[in-house]
Amino acid sequence: MKPKKSVVIIMNILAIMIVFLILSPLLMLVLNSFRQTTDIYENPLGFPEKPSLSNYSEIVRSTTFGRNFLNSILVTTVTVSLCIIVTTLAGYAMSRFNFKGKNLLILWLLASQAFPGILMIVGMFSLLNRYSLQNNPLGLIILYTTFTIPFCSWLLKGYFDGIPEALEEAAMIDGCTRFKAMRVIIVPMAVPGIVAVGTFAFLLSWNEFFFALVIMRDNANYTLPVFLSRFLGTGGAVEWGPLSAGALLTALPPILIFLFAQKFLIGGLTKGALK
Repeated sequence: MKPKKSVVIIMNILAIMIVFLILSPLLMLVLNSFRQTTDIYENPLGFPEKPSLSNYSEIVRSTTFGRNFLNSILVTTVTVSLCIIVTTLAGYAMSRFNFKGKNLLILWLLASQAFPGILMIVGMFSLLNRYSLQNNPLGLIILYTTFTIPFCSWLLKGYFDGIPEALEEAAMIDGCTRFKAMRVIIVPMAVPGIVAVGTFAFLLSWNEFFFALVIMRDNANYTLPVFLSRFLGTGGAVEWGPLSAGALLTALPPILIFLFAQKFLIGGLTKGALK
């Protein structure tokens, strides 16, 4: 039954209002990044009367933003790469092989997601401190990789379950090894699931704040979320102009990644989760 025209109009208006409410914080962030801090204090919801790029030049020139940005890029890139490699192999193994304790392993992967990460902070801190990984980007990489492996392995296991085994069996009959059949045939077919896993790992490692705050000690080693949380001006007052510019620059990579990968992300998550 086709809905009435009036109902369609009302639903479209409601949808536009909801989208505007969701995007309004980002819009304010963009506008405030071109305003001076004094103007923001006087009129927080106003438009820039004299737009300026001084906030961007100040945050790049007068702070460690560039170093912190590189730290986030390094930690995120290595975490995503390790996550994709490990979880692709683990997901394929759980999907194609039967071994003792397989069901228990899958159950553990799911159960591990029920425990908040803050419960592990004391043990993780002690372990990293023992191996001199405190205040070291490598420590964050290890933590973030271990956080992403359980869910991503389970997700890819479900995705590989949806790919017929007959395809790789035919390739092995033609002379391929199992690893080559997986690499040449199965992995290209699982690209949506792998992109979904990579996006999940990227967002987790790029936006994570708590463990980065606890482990890192020097300003030069902070990732962007910790850097932004400590961005204060003279006398402890928040410099909203430069902070808005830094927050916008920090938010751009996840937004671009999501826009690029949204089709693969939705398909990979739904197909992997339903298997």
